[in-house]
Amino acid sequence: MHSRVKTILIVNSGSSSVKASLLCPSSGTGEEADGGLGIHSDAGRAANETTEQKEKRKPSVLSPPVRLLTAHAEMLGSPGSSLTVNICTSAISKITERMQHQHPDTTSSSSSILCRSEGLLLTPRAAAGEFDHPRKKKRGVPRPLVNAKKFTMKNMSHQWAIETIVERMILMCGPQIMQSITAIGHRVVHGGDQFSADATIVTESVLKAIENISHLAPLHNPSNILGIKIAQRKFKNVPNIVVFDTSFHTTMPRYIKTYPLPAEYAQHQIRKYGFHGISVKYVYLQASARLATMGKRFTRMIIAHLGNGASATAVVNGQSVDTTMGFTPLSGTMMGTRSGSVDPSIVTYASKEMGKSAEEVLEDLNKRSGLHGISKGDHDMREIMKKASKGNVDAQLAIGMYVHILAKHIAGLIVSCGGDIDALVFTAGIGEHCYGIRNLTV
Repeated sequence: MHSRVKTILIVNSGSSSVKASLLCPSSGTGEEADGGLGIHSDAGRAANETTEQKEKRKPSVLSPPVRLLTAHAEMLGSPGSSLTVNICTSAISKITERMQHQHPDTTSSSSSILCRSEGLLLTPRAAAGEFDHPRKKKRGVPRPLVNAKKFTMKNMSHQWAIETIVERMILMCGPQIMQSITAIGHRVVHGGDQFSADATIVTESVLKAIENISHLAPLHNPSNILGIKIAQRKFKNVPNIVVFDTSFHTTMPRYIKTYPLPAEYAQHQIRKYGFHGISVKYVYLQASARLATMGKRFTRMIIAHLGNGASATAVVNGQSVDTTMGFTPLSGTMMGTRSGSVDPSIVTYASKEMGKSAEEVLEDLNKRSGLHGISKGDHDMREIMKKASKGNVDAQLAIGMYVHILAKHIAGLIVSCGGDIDALVFTAGIGEHCYGIRNLTV
């Protein structure tokens, strides 16, 4: 790779998953708009447009980066855990050049070289020279992916997944990629009262502060910290930057983020924080840009982030004014394995009647409730929808509860928006892909 290639590694180490992306950010000008790869991004193409063409084209709020590599480890710590590493076909020629230097006698095509090198597998569409994801094509910029490698392992750990992602990145993109990485970004779920900035450079004191508030998000922050520490070991001279899910919600009014509890509780940082802020802010910016093409100004919006974790947020004039999650990501609407908001007296009652400790009850509320608990074992909405369509009463109950609780929370957020909203936006896995849930909710 050329010496002027610059990339950013993004790591999202969740409670039971790890996601990573290697990006060449668009600078917005000239030939280096793609980080020097020679792969044309939307911004790079714009530099060659005429004035008339530029006036006709509506620019997006965020210029899309060139996505070189993505990785997703899921169901970590369970028998069905797996890791898939993908590489962008736009980078195939660069990787092929490196492989051809190693195998100068070969005259095979890029596809065949990739197919037999390191056990890489091309998807059928990529092998045929077609786009894998034609619907994700943005202004002539294809974003096809090749299924590069999949690992399956029982009880895969976060550490193994992250280290394997880095190893595969070096193997597939070449050792030069290590020198191209200029920064590593991390999502951290809980920032407590200490972190309200959009982004913070990781120092020893910052890392210690994150560790000190890990009790506020015990399922997430320890995994986030692990990802940071592994990145620090693997990339010793590269700055690590953290962005907090809670930061976007620091604009909530005091009367909304304060719990109706004795005053001393607030002194121990017990209040509503809100989560999914990184996703909500990005989706708000993108939705606003698209809705603006309708010739109207959309100032009041509710954004429903529906994945394994789920929340809804009221956004007014670009600021969070209320959200369904609270002190921890456990509260709010029904989720994949989390109960959402339930009567807190359940903890002491279950402790007495069922012989469970408070910690065991909280473990049940976090990991064995929600869709998983009601459907008796499933937290994948796709599987639950299939079972419901075949008459499974537990799956039907789970869906009925999910949409009722979600709709009730959304209706409550309309009050926080002033009694009316301009748009309701769905995002994340269920929100984006499950029309049935969207339809039943509205």
